[in-house]
Amino acid sequence: MKFNSIINFFNALEPVSDELIEEVKQYASTLTVSKNIRLYPDGIAGENALFIVSGTLRKYTFIDGKQITLSLYGENELIGYTEISHYLEDEGLEVICDSELILLPKDLVETLYNKFPEVDKMVRKIFSMKYQKIVHESRLCRLPSAIHRYSVFSKTPDRYSLPARILASYLLMREETFSRLKTRYKKEKCM
Repeated sequence: MKFNSIINFFNALEPVSDELIEEVKQYASTLTVSKNIRLYPDGIAGENALFIVSGTLRKYTFIDGKQITLSLYGENELIGYTEISHYLEDEGLEVICDSELILLPKDLVETLYNKFPEVDKMVRKIFSMKYQKIVHESRLCRLPSAIHRYSVFSKTPDRYSLPARILASYLLMREETFSRLKTRYKKEKCM
């Protein structure tokens, strides 16, 4: 794993210069991380933007002793170093399954932004993608029942193959409810 995936991601947003690519190759770093590793607050996410080459991460918090999954991040997704909100005391970011990451230090991100005009256009497009994700997650959590939330989630193209406990907390339901709905939907598809 090197930097091809992030360069392809950038080029899909806006064609980038060879100089920008060289800056990324020089100052970014790659990292392979095993599942269940915390990247925030005790890890590398505080001062680095993270690009997920492969694997899945989740942002979570604890409320009344229960872990609640706030957001899921997958392949070819960029997580900004300011994306952990700090609104909740126990908020964290962890690796759910073995992942390959590219670390973009805060100084590098700021240098790229100031030095290369194409980065401004890329950032606006990234913010647009982040906004769409937040709107989707907001709509999902506002649905009145577990069956509605599971129904919408099961139709989304970026569904994740993750442990039931994580998906259940993401969909605001108990693990037993999640398993029951999953079984029910599988049976309905077979009919």
